[in-house]
Amino acid sequence: MNNSLLSKVSLLIVALAVAISSCTSNLDAPEHADAANYIRFASVPVSRALIEDEARLQAECSTGGKAIGIWSAYELEGQIVKNVLGNNTGDVSLIYVPDTEWDNHQWWTYGDPATLWQIGAKYTFNAYFPKNVVNEISSSDVSTFVIEYNTERYQDDLMTAYSYIDTTDPTFRMGEPVALNLLHTLAAVRFQFSFIDSDGTTFDDSDALTYLALENSAAGRGIASTGVLAFGTKLDDGTLDGEHIHWYAEDYPINRKFYEWSDPDGVIFVSTPSSRKAAVAYSTNADGKQKFAINNGWILTIPQQIDGSAQICFKLASTGDLVHHIPLPAAEFEPGKRYTYDIRFGRTSMDIKLGIADWNERKSTQDIPL
Repeated sequence: MNNSLLSKVSLLIVALAVAISSCTSNLDAPEHADAANYIRFASVPVSRALIEDEARLQAECSTGGKAIGIWSAYELEGQIVKNVLGNNTGDVSLIYVPDTEWDNHQWWTYGDPATLWQIGAKYTFNAYFPKNVVNEISSSDVSTFVIEYNTERYQDDLMTAYSYIDTTDPTFRMGEPVALNLLHTLAAVRFQFSFIDSDGTTFDDSDALTYLALENSAAGRGIASTGVLAFGTKLDDGTLDGEHIHWYAEDYPINRKFYEWSDPDGVIFVSTPSSRKAAVAYSTNADGKQKFAINNGWILTIPQQIDGSAQICFKLASTGDLVHHIPLPAAEFEPGKRYTYDIRFGRTSMDIKLGIADWNERKSTQDIPL
């Protein structure tokens, strides 16, 4: 073979190698040799919640038009790099796209191009759902992630997850996806009404709940409708607590109704000697008056200490437009818990019983304490 022919063959081999390399680097090819080197995510099923399982979460993040937001950063050789996934804006959405040629992990996809792991780096991933209702605050950094949430405007099941990945750890496996163990960060409150005497006996009644709202008086702070959630704050000794969830309540609506609900037909409650049916502010009618009845009567609220200056406002079919007011006792609303206020009318008295139950026992990747 002469030198000219050898030269042509060599050029052909190089061209083929470049072509093959170009094809295999295409992220549309799931068999890409470096696929395991990309940062990928897996959602962990959620239980005992408004979003009660992974199938529901998948639906919300595909056909439902919602997404899991991911804020990311890493530290490498003393340098901090933020927004390491896909783009430099931090606006990363993890969506569920089944039946695609390429996925970051089992159809959970955060965009193209996917991002390679930086070996030697220590990563922080903060996930939050649903992304469209959360305001991420620019002060977030590798140690502290801060978001704002408004429960008057949104009544979504706000969930967050925290994952810390040290690529220098001997247990680190590049091919394993980052698990997002979503944690419920709000408190859920429900008010139910029924007829029952103090001795436990019930009697027939066919009244109905037609209106419900909360109101803060000017005497105190009452209930905050907006709050700021932070992963990580400085402790009293100056050290940084980077894993715990902290809620800071703000924006207390004073002397106006909020979480307002009404239904002209009302929700009937009937008590008999053998059973009782509680009336809850919930209706299937899809009009603007039903805004805070979308979660089976649960009102999602910022975890906070309430001081007893808020009141429950309600109407009954039997008393028409008369608005009844009941002071709401002081209490602490904790994240991940449900609070049921059982308001019982008797023949000559009325009392309130508060029941508290865990909403979700699952903890986040790093076991974030509540």
